[in-house]
Parts: sequence; structure tokens; C-alpha cells
Amino acid sequence: MNDGHFTDTPDLYKRIAAGDESAFRQLFEIYAPRLQALAARITGSMAVADDLVQDTFLKIWVARDQLAEVDQPASWIKKICFFQAVNYVRRQMIHGKVMDAVGYEKNKSLPVADMIEFRQLLGLVNKAVQQLPDKQRQIYRLSREQALSINEIAQHMGLAVSTVKNLLVMALKNIRASLQKAGYSFFLAVLISIFI
Repeated sequence: MNDGHFTDTPDLYKRIAAGDESAFRQLFEIYAPRLQALAARITGSMAVADDLVQDTFLKIWVARDQLAEVDQPASWIKKICFFQAVNYVRRQMIHGKVMDAVGYEKNKSLPVADMIEFRQLLGLVNKAVQQLPDKQRQIYRLSREQALSINEIAQHMGLAVSTVKNLLVMALKNIRASLQKAGYSFFLAVLISIFI
């Protein structure tokens, strides 16, 4: 990888798919510096990039049995890291927007009780997403977690754009309803489901 590009090495991927830990370490040595640079460019933090690279390789190891079947494993690995980094930045932006909306100043730290409540709220959102019907959940995740546009989701799923819009609206309504059932005000439920 001295040329700065991700290269596919089929034999290495086959060994990893078979559970060869030494091959996995070799893959880490080849890819980690490039993935770290990619994640650092996106997040602006080398420390965060280190964590994201570790998460990327954890995902690769967990899904290693699929590695031999992936058409372009180098691109697949790069995409995992890219989406990890984009999702990190997106979560940071969401956190900032929510804090602005509820009136916290950026230079002040959140009281511990509020931070705990915020994390509980995010947990409730995640639980609500898990309970969505399959297509709504898939569209929600493609929209919010992979930052795909409505048109990109429609093309990816082979659906009409209007169908994707309707299913995303229904998903957001279901998430808001779940938050309201959990005792969150209508305003906060709407706010969170828009940002998340």
C-alpha cells in the first residue's frame, strides 16, 4: 500500500475468512495507517480516528466469513471506516444541535444528570428504531446512519422516491410516538426525531 491506494489481495481475504488471525494482523498492518488518515481527515481528531479504525477492524473480524464473497473487499473495508467516521461527525453535530435547541451554551459542560437523561433518550430512540417495521427501519438507517438522500435510498432499495419519503415520514412518526409514550414532551419528541 505504499502507493496510497487500497489494493485487493484475494489470498489474504480468504485466509481471514477462514479465521486466520495472523492474516488479520497483516491486514491491519496494511490498512490501519490509510484508514486512520481517512478517519482523521473526516473527524479532525487523530484520537477519534484511532478508535474508529479499531471499530472498523472489529466489524471486519465479526463479518470475516463474508470477506471472501465481497467483490471488492478493499472498497468494502474503506466504506466501513468512512461510514464510521461520517456517523461520528453526524452524532457530534446532532448533539450540538440538541444542546443549542434546549438552551445549553457550548462552552459549559452539561450537568451529569442531564447527560444521563440525554443518553437515556438516545437509548429510547435506538429502541424505537429497532421496533420499526423492516422497510421503515432500513430506510431510516440509510437516511440517518449512512446519510443517503431519498433518491439514493430509492435507487438502492429499488423503490419509488415517493414510497421512500412516505416510509421515512412514517418511521419518524413512530419514533416520536415511542418517545411520547416514554414520557417525553411532544416538542422534545419532535426535536429528537428530526435531529436523529
